[in-house]
Amino acid sequence: MGSQVEQRLIPQALADALAEKPDRTWVSYAISNNVARDGFRNITIRQLATAVDRLAWYIDNNIGKSSDFETVMYYGLADVRYIITLIAGIKTGHSILFCSHFNSQVFNLHLCKKTNCHTVMRTEGVEAVIDSLVQERSMKVFQVPSLDTLLEEGNPPKPYPYTKSWREACDDPISIGHSSGTTGLPKPIVWTNRSYSVCELHQVVPDLDGHPPYAKLLLESTSVYQTQPIYHPFGLFTGVTDPLYREKKMVLGPIVSGPTPPAILEQVIEHADIDSLSGVPIYLEMIAKSPKLLDLVEKKLKYIFFAGGALSKPAGDALSARVRLQSFYGATEAGPAFGHIPDREDWAWLLLNDKESGLKWEPREVKGTDGVYELVYVKNPYTEKRQHVWWHTNSQDVHHSNDLFTKHPTKAHHWKFYSRADDMIVTKFGWNVNPVVMEREIERHPAVKYAVVGGIGRRTVCAVIQLVDDASVLPDDPLQSILPMVERGNTIMDAAGQLAKEKIIFGTKDKPFPLAGKGNVQRSAVLKLYEPEIENMYVRVGD
Repeated sequence: MGSQVEQRLIPQALADALAEKPDRTWVSYAISNNVARDGFRNITIRQLATAVDRLAWYIDNNIGKSSDFETVMYYGLADVRYIITLIAGIKTGHSILFCSHFNSQVFNLHLCKKTNCHTVMRTEGVEAVIDSLVQERSMKVFQVPSLDTLLEEGNPPKPYPYTKSWREACDDPISIGHSSGTTGLPKPIVWTNRSYSVCELHQVVPDLDGHPPYAKLLLESTSVYQTQPIYHPFGLFTGVTDPLYREKKMVLGPIVSGPTPPAILEQVIEHADIDSLSGVPIYLEMIAKSPKLLDLVEKKLKYIFFAGGALSKPAGDALSARVRLQSFYGATEAGPAFGHIPDREDWAWLLLNDKESGLKWEPREVKGTDGVYELVYVKNPYTEKRQHVWWHTNSQDVHHSNDLFTKHPTKAHHWKFYSRADDMIVTKFGWNVNPVVMEREIERHPAVKYAVVGGIGRRTVCAVIQLVDDASVLPDDPLQSILPMVERGNTIMDAAGQLAKEKIIFGTKDKPFPLAGKGNVQRSAVLKLYEPEIENMYVRVGD
């Protein structure tokens, strides 16, 4: 079993950093999209502490200090104010709700209702999103100070007091993220102080079959380019733990709408002072396609750390030939699992520690594939204070991840992700899309018998539709007739789940949809059956 360490609350970790190395760079962010010309702005630990105190006093004076972890939504430009707000909220006793920029208004409204949120803090530049939200729900709105104002050192604020001990505050609900549930609406997931500071335990886990814990690899880096969105739980987690618990400088690219374009990605990697990269597969795919970027990562990086979806074998092989690849398994609900560093040629495999995380592997029957297992968390006195799932969910003694894996044929503890048991689609960006919502909308059309939405590993989703057998109810132009249902579904789905009409395929009579014993459609079997048509469609119109 792993060693114990003295876990620290986030404000304590910041106070320690301020006392030890106040002028250490906390974050370095690109000033503009022209990174080569304008470069980066550095923010020190001292400036971070100043900004946190200044924002905490702002919250105290405008919203008031909370004694019962009142929920406050924060929504803004994707800059470091997300981290500043998280820490300031801890000091003022609030639980900060962070909503994805991919969310629809329906999703954001649902999350506010579920968390009893009646207050929003926003930055400049996001007025349209918040204005549409408050039209549907009565909420107080406050615009937070600009980043320059928060960082201003000429008239520093007095420190905002925070005196709680680990025992008092380790389980305080400090932030709320969300994930997509089987109902099609996002489920709020509360994170505590323990959710972040548990990262220190990952650093002292004993080797597994001679393989060090992955956290030791992270300690080899002093400057990481973080490509995942800072408003996502993964982005918030690494944005807090890397600089404050691992003394690592965090490098951020410029603020852009959507994923960072390849040209900007190249500029950041070329001109930033970095020795590692953390992100999601879409950026790794970009790097793998660029000879220049492959040369740069080989020259500059000690490793690339990734999570959030599957990486294609061609891209992974190309990158692994140049730099160490380390994959990471985790979820908003369950947090990061304790993992280890596999051999370099095993980059596609997760080396997971069953004892440290309390993992059990339950066989699952999957038609056409042998050796599929579901990852299941099992509570015991040791793991209940180490694995997020026991304080993020209401699970009692067992928690089913719904993630399916295949086992390495010869190496113990090595697992490769296979699919989601609940049919969630993980796009190329690492976002989860629940296909059931769109499928149900399409199936409301009288001419539609079944609809199956796919797109795992793609930028966008697709749909395969089987029409009814009754010719009398079939419209002359099925696609045009069905589009209103698709458009209704798009108003509910978030950005990652938008279905374009060009990506709709109609099934043929000689390839009827496979059905399960209960009469329901076997989604994976349908997508496999129509794989050639789906591939041809993506080639024709792009993914």
